[in-house]
Amino acid sequence: MLLMNTHCTAWHGNKECRACDGKENAFFAGLAHEEVAALHVEIDNVSYSHGETIYHLDAPAETLLVIRTGAVKLVRHPDGETEQRIVRVIKPGDVVGVDAMLAGTVQHDVVAVGEVRGCRIPLSVVAKLCMQYPSFQWNMMRQLQSSLKETEQWLVDLTGSVPVRERMARLLLRLRDGDSNRIYHFSLKDLRAMLCITVETVSRVITEFASLGLLVRTGKHNEQFFTADIAALERVAAGGTSC
Repeated sequence: MLLMNTHCTAWHGNKECRACDGKENAFFAGLAHEEVAALHVEIDNVSYSHGETIYHLDAPAETLLVIRTGAVKLVRHPDGETEQRIVRVIKPGDVVGVDAMLAGTVQHDVVAVGEVRGCRIPLSVVAKLCMQYPSFQWNMMRQLQSSLKETEQWLVDLTGSVPVRERMARLLLRLRDGDSNRIYHFSLKDLRAMLCITVETVSRVITEFASLGLLVRTGKHNEQFFTADIAALERVAAGGTSC
């Protein structure tokens, strides 16, 4: 982990943080700009490399992480199983650790996918803000509700008896980088851990999608994104063809 500096630049009106504040689900959405500027709270701007574990399962919950760039995967290891399960992917603008804040301990291994940058906020600061600003408390409740809804929708979209091509297309759309035509690039093993299918099946479907032009791979080992034909993926996800 790289600790970039020890003060959140939001307090100084930094351009990057003003852009972050403008997101619909931004962490400080419940506060007026002048309230944010008056807090003078120390918050860490941090960076993590690909594959680095940010939080460990069952560790004491001490901070939240607001994702600014990159993505993280939430990993569980079911009892009696040797393979990991990826239960959700969190992307820029979302918050990691709201569930841990309520439970008191981290609920998943949280692992960086590509380079991840974010704002790490002590839970003591979060508790203080909730006490001082009811609007911020409501924003935290919305963050939790959004997290629960996303987890539920993840299960609906990716499990069950839906054909694997449709499930893969749905997954890739959920891994989309905002409204762009880029899809976060996960390994075959990671895709297997999300869909609970074999690596061989994952490889076959991804190869098929690439041959049809739904996905474009650069061939670089460390590429962070696929380029995708979003409209075609949406048709496959809905049970149609890619044509």
